[in-house]
Amino acid sequence: MARAREFDADATLDRCLDLFWAKGFAGVSIRDLEQATGLGRQSLYSAFGNKEALFAAVLDRYSAATEAWLAPLFTDAAGLASLRQYAVDALAAQRTHGCHGCLVVKTLWDRGIADQSMRKRAQAATRRVRAAFEHALDRAVAHGEIVAGDNEQRADLCFAAMNGLAALRQAGVTEARARTTFEQLLDSWRT
Repeated sequence: MARAREFDADATLDRCLDLFWAKGFAGVSIRDLEQATGLGRQSLYSAFGNKEALFAAVLDRYSAATEAWLAPLFTDAAGLASLRQYAVDALAAQRTHGCHGCLVVKTLWDRGIADQSMRKRAQAATRRVRAAFEHALDRAVAHGEIVAGDNEQRADLCFAAMNGLAALRQAGVTEARARTTFEQLLDSWRT
């Protein structure tokens, strides 16, 4: 008879998420995962499968959190304030988790990921974020906050800027200044 699982799978995934977010897929060893979770290799594999399957579960968890952050950007009330709040929340999450940048973007750059399905999932996640940005920008135009323009291109610029904020933070720029940098981008489109 198989023994019942004696650990909290959600808490384990959270610890793995922090580790993968900080170091990327290739930068995390099975030994790192064992130390972070307090579980042995066999327990991890029994619960989640191999390292790739565990990472896929972590990406799913990260994507679910991202959807919650994006929800306000998809409302009719969305606009510049929603985009500003997204930047504040993203920077705060990175600080809280001791990470820099977006796990999905790191996944796109990670040379250790051979599974193309993970890359495709990461690409889909970036499209979702850019769609949320575009919707908020469309609403900002409708509310008269910004001048009409190519909001798809602006969304791509917001996405690039958000990921550039992580680089600024790594370079020693304060979180407050990073937020101000993003706000200046948004303000450049004001009416």
